[in-house]
Amino acid sequence: MATRVPVRSILKNQPKPTAPTTTPEALQAEKDRHNYALALQHAHRIQDQKDWDLRILHAIEVLLDYPSSTPATAQEANNFVSLVRLFQPSDLDALVEERVIDGKCGYALCANKPRCVTMGREAEWRVGKGEAAFCSNGCAMKSMGVRAQLSVIPAWEREAGCHPVIVLHEDDRALVAGRRSAVPGNSAMTTNPPTVAAKSKHVDDDDLALERGEKATSFRPRQVMTDRIVEKAVPTYKPLSSVSGTVVSSTAIEGYEPKEHKAKRDMTADNAESDDGDDDEDEGDGAGVLDEVDEG
Repeated sequence: MATRVPVRSILKNQPKPTAPTTTPEALQAEKDRHNYALALQHAHRIQDQKDWDLRILHAIEVLLDYPSSTPATAQEANNFVSLVRLFQPSDLDALVEERVIDGKCGYALCANKPRCVTMGREAEWRVGKGEAAFCSNGCAMKSMGVRAQLSVIPAWEREAGCHPVIVLHEDDRALVAGRRSAVPGNSAMTTNPPTVAAKSKHVDDDDLALERGEKATSFRPRQVMTDRIVEKAVPTYKPLSSVSGTVVSSTAIEGYEPKEHKAKRDMTADNAESDDGDDDEDEGDGAGVLDEVDEG
């Protein structure tokens, strides 16, 4: 015989499980443990941020004395790349400012003096305030290239090992690889690569030649456009009335007079003519009266 399951009513309130009774002391202890863990977490984050700030400050102090020789050594170039990876763009600006105060070019691999020292106060309005911190436009371009590769995320907020890879300018890549450009067979002579200023001047000349319509195969490429100045004859403009002989009103627009202005002008002319006629009649009447008086 099958056993019968007792039927439970769904309308009856089921008994709720009783919660474990906690004392106020236990609740306060649990709250204190949570607050302590949260405060400890924030303290670790603040200490980590201070450690990273200290590392960046030490990197700025090291790069402040670079380079020890001219040109910079391969070790200094490698150290520069490894230290700058921790920077933000603002940290690199601080390095440039400190180097300028020390009388050095803002680019850490250059030992020359900045233009704000060699040119004085004129450098700010001659080359600009930002570029006055460098000895040349080439160093300013190299520094801006490094700055563009830096991360705006602070070093203490980045994931472990997630620092940007810094690539130096093509003029300084040989330093990172530890190579020296030399002529084979003569160690005393070195081939100096073209500077950035020379390259930019060549590019500017090519652009100007393209604008002038010059070609590389031209017979006289620099004589396509001459610098001979020819003054053009200034045309003299005469009013319309002097050309056609007609009287042009002051309200006319390019020889055309609107209908409103024309009607007002005609009305004014008619009124003037009628006033003249009345004056003539009055004068005639006065003269007749005078003749009669004389006759009498």
